[in-house]
Amino acid sequence: MDRWILSLKKRFLVPAVCCISLLVWLGLCDAYYKSYWEGTIERVQTVDFNLLHHALPATLSHLILTGDDEALQKVLDATYGIFGLVITDPTGRKIIYKTEAVYKQKSWQDKVSIDYLAQQKEPFDTLLDPPPAKAQWEHKSPRHKDVTPTGQAGSGRVIGRVYYLRGIAPSFASDLAGALGTSWFELSGSKRGYILLTANIIGFSLCIILLVLLRKNFLEGKAKELEMMESELTIRRRALDQLNADLMSQRQRKEWLEKEADLAYRRALRLKESLEKLKEAFFLVDMTPGKQAEPSTQGAITVRPPLHPPSAIIEEVESLLPDLTNNARILRSQAEVLQSYCTQLESRQAEMQRILEHGQSNIRGVPSGTGAVASQFNAEQAKP
Repeated sequence: MDRWILSLKKRFLVPAVCCISLLVWLGLCDAYYKSYWEGTIERVQTVDFNLLHHALPATLSHLILTGDDEALQKVLDATYGIFGLVITDPTGRKIIYKTEAVYKQKSWQDKVSIDYLAQQKEPFDTLLDPPPAKAQWEHKSPRHKDVTPTGQAGSGRVIGRVYYLRGIAPSFASDLAGALGTSWFELSGSKRGYILLTANIIGFSLCIILLVLLRKNFLEGKAKELEMMESELTIRRRALDQLNADLMSQRQRKEWLEKEADLAYRRALRLKESLEKLKEAFFLVDMTPGKQAEPSTQGAITVRPPLHPPSAIIEEVESLLPDLTNNARILRSQAEVLQSYCTQLESRQAEMQRILEHGQSNIRGVPSGTGAVASQFNAEQAKP
């Protein structure tokens, strides 16, 4: 999903969301159209017809018998033309009275004819003399369009028939155009549902676009952050390689210094032993001028008399011993310092390796806390 959002271009986002929203809006409007005209209006007219079946035949029969045509026409026009009432002769072959009122526009008015009356599913009521007291038909519930006979039809002379004509629903296109083409502040009939659906779809589409853009900006920021982390890890990896090279050179220097210190120490020991043997050789023979050298003990080492007094040679050799010993100590102390420095470098190498592995694991999993890695590495860098 995130990959799809990142690959989505802004110039394609708005048209795509608008097309999808338009299709969803048309589908919801069509469902609302069927629910309103084929559901609500049908049930309301069923209730009206059920009421008229119980009351209208007696009233119309009385008005026809009294000859009050004006009052009769008012009763027929009481429907406001939303649905129609038509009175015919007893045979149903001639229309005598019908609803003349028109509500906004004609629907069933232009179709009124004897054949059209015969096609109606709603049965007609018979007008009698004397007027009937009970209903001939009734609806069991608003959801049942089919009527059932009551079996209590009145008796008497038939003076006419009254037909009930349901209003004809407009087409979906005309109903939708009429709802959106007029003022949006007048919410009546089916227009209320269309306006609410339109407002909801527009708001939902804007929310989808906004959420996608916000998610895309967030993912782009994360991608840039990951690129910065990768470059930073590359720099740290190079620094770690440099530290490894420095550590190897320091280890080699340490080994060389240790060897040199050991050689110097052994050399000093050999010189010291040689000096002691030399002193013993000098003092085993009497070097007094004018006397012949005689061995003090049997098996003593005889040395040729030196050109210089023996004391000067001994003093010169003894003066060299402290310097050699001091140099050996200095070399040993430097070796110890290098040993501690190499230990610190090894510990820093281990810490850098751990930071590098942690950063690589965060890169694989789109890390959420890149600031923690940077702060940890800065803290490691601040260590002496």
